[in-house]
Amino acid sequence: MEEDVTKIYEEYSEELLFCKYFIAEKLQHHAEMGRCGENILKNCLQERFQMLEFVTGFIAWANHQSPQCDILVCRKNFYRRQLGGDAFLVDPHDCIMIIEVKGNATLDDLTETIEKNKFFLLHGETKHIKLALFAYKTRIGKQRLYKEFGYKYDRSTKGYIQERLSEEKQIDYFVCLHRESLNSSIRDKQVFFLKDGQDRQFYVLDNHFPIMQNFSRLIQSLQN
Repeated sequence: MEEDVTKIYEEYSEELLFCKYFIAEKLQHHAEMGRCGENILKNCLQERFQMLEFVTGFIAWANHQSPQCDILVCRKNFYRRQLGGDAFLVDPHDCIMIIEVKGNATLDDLTETIEKNKFFLLHGETKHIKLALFAYKTRIGKQRLYKEFGYKYDRSTKGYIQERLSEEKQIDYFVCLHRESLNSSIRDKQVFFLKDGQDRQFYVLDNHFPIMQNFSRLIQSLQN
């Protein structure tokens, strides 16, 4: 059987993305690690999607200003208001997605992102923006991670049962590239959770490798 060269390419691209962060992490410049992780992902996405622009900054209009966002996914040729360096003020209608980036996500990171995202649902101008959390790795245990998105471990079947969350989480997508090491074949925390389009207290689990390919396809669909 012939190998799927596109899947091989996507797998290689994902490994390279994770490898870049892995190397940056080993350099131990902890004060810069957050920004480094953002830039690695931002550059990767910009190379792939020429019809979109990926910047850091704030959503701002009238008398409103959002919290600072790691990556604002904007329409091509958006109205540019550069503050300095790589920080921008972006009009709500120019932004289609916000991506928070974590190097090694914790439960506190998840909680803080959900709290931060409430701002975008308070205003009609920003309700259309999709909200994503991207993690290179996570410190959250597998069972707890799955539980956060409505998947309960069942001892009798040794698998996960989907349950409806008690309330909606203010995250549309959660992506995690987690590997134990660069050479590890264990990928049990490499996941992509997507909020259900019909019932927003359910998440769809996608753990088909490579995970990054699935996230990229989602961004591709949003640019159309």
